[in-house]
Order: sequence, then C-alpha cells, then structure tokens
Amino acid sequence: MRIGILGGGQLGWMTVLEGKKFGFEFFILDKTKTSPACRVADGCFDYEEVDEFVRLCDVVTYEFEHISDEILENVSHLTLPSVGVLKLKKSKVEEKLFLKRRGYPVPNFVVAFGEDLESAVAMFNFPVVVKSESLGYDGKGQYLIKEDLGKLKTIKMNHRERERFLVEEFVDFDFEFSIIGVRNSKGEIKLYPPTINYHEEGILIYNKTTNLNFSLAEEIVKSLMEELNIVGLLCVEFFHAKDGRILINEMAPRTHNTGHWTLDGCYTSQFENLVRAISGLPLGSTKLKSPSGMINIIGKSYEEIDIRRILSMEGTKLYWYGKEKRYRRKMGHINVVGDNQEDVDKKLDYLNDVLFGAIKC
Repeated sequence: MRIGILGGGQLGWMTVLEGKKFGFEFFILDKTKTSPACRVADGCFDYEEVDEFVRLCDVVTYEFEHISDEILENVSHLTLPSVGVLKLKKSKVEEKLFLKRRGYPVPNFVVAFGEDLESAVAMFNFPVVVKSESLGYDGKGQYLIKEDLGKLKTIKMNHRERERFLVEEFVDFDFEFSIIGVRNSKGEIKLYPPTINYHEEGILIYNKTTNLNFSLAEEIVKSLMEELNIVGLLCVEFFHAKDGRILINEMAPRTHNTGHWTLDGCYTSQFENLVRAISGLPLGSTKLKSPSGMINIIGKSYEEIDIRRILSMEGTKLYWYGKEKRYRRKMGHINVVGDNQEDVDKKLDYLNDVLFGAIKC
C-alpha cells in the first residue's frame, strides 16, 4: 500500500512513523521538502510535482486544511476523508452553517462581510467573538471584541476584501473538551476517550483524559461521522458551557493535536487508526490503557528545554518535531501516563513548571 499525505508537518510525521509498522510506503506533498514528515517518508514532492505524487499513491489523506482547490482537484479521486468534507472544513462559515442547518448544537452566530461587522457585533452582548472564514488556526484570525469597536477597523484592514466572518456569542464555559472518532468504509465507528483541553490565546497548551461522562457529545460525533460519510478520523471540539449546554466549537476531519496522547495512552493511536481506516485494515482498539495527558512545547528550541528533568519523571515520552524555532510555534510535545488521573495531573503540573513556569493543571 502506498499512502500519500497532503502536508508535511508533525501530524504527517507521526502518521508516517505509525504507518510504517505495516510495511506501507508514504509520500508527502508539501511546499517544502525539509518538513518533519518529509524526513521520514519514502518520497517528498512539492506542489508543482503533484502529478507524480498522484501517480505513486493508492490513497491520499491530509494533515491540515489549507490546501488549494487546484491541488484538491488533482487528488480528489484518491482522498479520504473526502475532499467534500475537507472543503467544508476549509470555511469556518460553511462549517457552522452546515452544523446549524443539521440541528447540531452551536453557539449563536451570524455571518457578515467586513463592511457589516459593526452591525453584526451589535446583535450580541459583549464580549463578542469574530472569526475570519479561512486560514484561522492556533488562534489566528480570531478576535475577542470587548466593546472596543475600533478593533473592527483593524480586522477589516488585515483581511481580504469581501471576506466573510463569523460573529459569535461569547460562550462562558467551564471547560473545553474534545472527542476523536475513527470510521472505516464499512461504517464501523470507534471513539477515543474524551479529553479536557486547556488553551491560551487559541493554542492548545495541554490536555488530559477525564472520568466525566459525555454520552451526548459521543452521539454527536457518531452522527457527524455517519452524515459526512467519514472514512478516517473526525475530531470534534466542544464547549461545556456554565449554563449546562454542550456546544460544538469546531471539527477537524484529520489527526488532531488533542489526540497526541493516544500514542501512549491507548492500544491504538489516532495515527495508526487513520492508516487502518483508509487502507481497509480492521480498526484498532481505542480503549484507554491508563490515564494520560499531553503538553505542547511551544516556541522553544531543543537547547531551551531541560530534557533530563522532563525524562527523569516516570511515564513521560518526548516527541520532538525538528522544526525551526518560531514564536508560538509547536516544536514538540510530551505525553504522560499515570496510575490514576490525580497522578497525571501532578505530572502535568510538573511539566508545566519545567516548560513555562507553573500553569496549574
């Protein structure tokens, strides 16, 4: 089996490493041939070599959404999950409209062009969240408006003319959580245990498994996977609002940062199960082996982390992506496992202190 991946980042890197266990070949299509996944793949192609990439692949998947329509047209006949699902995800506006039309629980929102932002924001109580339609990730393209309407002028200046925006109510939530599901071509679905996620300025800092019951959210994930005819993975991020509502924040039809812990906490990682699903192999067990957590290493070089302190604690594993250091860039992550959830919390507290200086978990 020869598998192609659109994108060469850390998600592709871990997919290749996990998929190599089956003896499969992997080919990467990316704008740069020095990306993490290219270093471990059997071949790497830039966008001008898409025809050769397609010729070599039996099936294609993707590790991020920001792929040009021209590239997608070339690979659509091989791609799982489908290009249709990917195009839906590429637009925050279309994603939310789809969820609302289908009756899934989402925050109250309206869609507005840049010139209409002031009137759209006025429809909600402050604070209000404004999100650009495309290219928004890790907090990019997302703005919290706290009565400062002058900020809307800056938003309009920083985005293309006639771009659409989501204007959403601010959800006062107790916590955010996510659930990842895997589905094969026969319609078999397995869900990973939910995780509680902690973000700062739109970037995931850490997450951990939980003993809380999220049966309603699990049914939502199953329903979405069936409705979208997912063959592969789907991650759905939720708000647990203070008023008791469970609301969908967003979804991603690919491997996801909130599932990195599955490499060590589950019998089958999200990366391996993606490969199983798109290649027609039986799905692996998503059961929890032990309480687990993950912490991202953000904006630090290898020399700036204390690897000895990190690895001296039992139950830690370091994953270093080998990327060039940039501000707010995800450079690697650390997985932890423990005897119980309290043990995991203590280990995450320790790692937060080592990396960032005490962010209480």
